[in-house]
Amino acid sequence: MMALIVEDDDNKREQLLSFLNERYPRLELKESASLIAAVRALKQLKPHLVILDMTLPNYDVVEGESGGGLHPFGGQEFLRQVSRFKIMTSVIVLTQFESFGEPPDAKGLEELDGELRENFPNTYKGAVYYHASIYDWTTALANTIETSVPEILTCR
Repeated sequence: MMALIVEDDDNKREQLLSFLNERYPRLELKESASLIAAVRALKQLKPHLVILDMTLPNYDVVEGESGGGLHPFGGQEFLRQVSRFKIMTSVIVLTQFESFGEPPDAKGLEELDGELRENFPNTYKGAVYYHASIYDWTTALANTIETSVPEILTCR
């Protein structure tokens, strides 16, 4: 079983990978750090599970470049591409932000979660709020993963 981790923040990605490797040692983990790289990986790998950051650079960031700028709803665009390519996967958003975008288009995490559930009911499984110094996110993420993709328990 394979999971794709879509995360551009090095610290958050390392904490997430460490948690997943400890809890699901037989889960194969792949990584992407931008919207475009994640869509390519999705099409190529067709992972069982995607753990997705919401705010992503458009392209991989290389030293001295911006990665095409941050897309505050990059995760939402990724979900559109999952639907467009008709790839069966479960997507969980793991975010360290409580609000996204700029007024008048700004949305809180709860509002965004509701929209994603409505627009992507077969793919989107929920959002988990991440905080680097508080480990409640690990319990919430494990519960969401195991409820959404129960076969992942074979990776323990």
